[in-house]
Amino acid sequence: MANDGDIRIDLRGDGRVILYKRDNLKDPVWQVRVRVPNSTGYKRISTKTSDQREAERFALNYYEELYIHVKTGGSIKSKTFKQVFAEWEKHVATMGHTRKGGSWEDTIERIRVYALTFFGPMRMNDIGPVQFADYWEWRKKNYNRTKPTNGTLRRERTSILPVFKYAVSKGYITAVPDTDPPKATLERRPTFTLEEWKKIYTAARKWVTEGQTKATSRQRNLAQLYILILANTGLRVGELRGLRWGDLRTVKTEDDTRLIAEVRGKTGAREVVFQAGAQKYVERLYDRRIEELGENPPTDEVLFCHKDGTPIQSMKTAFNALLKFAGVPIERNGGSRTLYSLRHFYATMRLSNDTSPFLLARQMGTSVEMLEKFYGQTVSSALAARISKGNQTVGDGSGKVYPFG
Repeated sequence: MANDGDIRIDLRGDGRVILYKRDNLKDPVWQVRVRVPNSTGYKRISTKTSDQREAERFALNYYEELYIHVKTGGSIKSKTFKQVFAEWEKHVATMGHTRKGGSWEDTIERIRVYALTFFGPMRMNDIGPVQFADYWEWRKKNYNRTKPTNGTLRRERTSILPVFKYAVSKGYITAVPDTDPPKATLERRPTFTLEEWKKIYTAARKWVTEGQTKATSRQRNLAQLYILILANTGLRVGELRGLRWGDLRTVKTEDDTRLIAEVRGKTGAREVVFQAGAQKYVERLYDRRIEELGENPPTDEVLFCHKDGTPIQSMKTAFNALLKFAGVPIERNGGSRTLYSLRHFYATMRLSNDTSPFLLARQMGTSVEMLEKFYGQTVSSALAARISKGNQTVGDGSGKVYPFG
């Protein structure tokens, strides 16, 4: 609001358009404060002129533009997508987890890489169905490595929507725009055959041995254990990235023991059972960390971390290097194999061994419907009663006691 020392002119006589400038400044430009019916707050802007008549024309025209803007569903408090994203990112940081108990980290990164690049300078009021249609076309041509499928774009839409819902809650826009995402098509998950998997874990031993004298020695050791754990749990990459020592425990079973991990994924918190024998990969990882620290790692430290304890964000480069070393092609049937392919390999192997789809869906944090859609060719009758029935650990015991034992 203007101060007592300002020159103020009420152009309409109703307080909706106020011109003002500081009286003690040499040749100052006029400022305007506008209030529009059926809208909260004020809008302040410089007229960029010291001529009163030009300032009056600017102010009244600006009022008319805002009035029409609000009448058609806009808001005078609009900000750019970049500004709202920054606010929203700080907001979700105070919330801890998503509504379903998952992490915001992947969602934030997904928005930052693509949506922020495209929508960043646009005002939230100006983003509607047309802009989203343009965005989907832009995304199909702009990607880091793999061309996004319609299913990927629909999942990306789910990540973007919270930013617009936040903007509505703050009064920056009046409603979430129609995003009209592309229709998803059924796509089989790119995975590995059993023969390819044998080549990978066999080659990994030689890959690690040959790397012992190289700067990548630590990374290769961790990457080997990383892929073995993914293939024996069905964990999502983001879930394993956030897994901490304190999230692990061991339970007794009829034939032995099983390692249990409490994870928080995009579908909420759940417990994940490691395949029989897979506990040794975690024990090996724990022993390596003790060697680095000279003591037991803290319970709140993630399993896969840098030497300073900060989480390793990606194993993608190491994984691709291992595939190349093993002679296993990244591309298959028009799709690229990624670390997520290990999750799909896990699902295929469990279903091929007659694991109950109901138990497997619970283990993987998904639904039976999704299993039938993407792994229908391997879903057999629900005969098994245990998640670890069938083959033992896929891939590679001491009496040592571990904190998660």
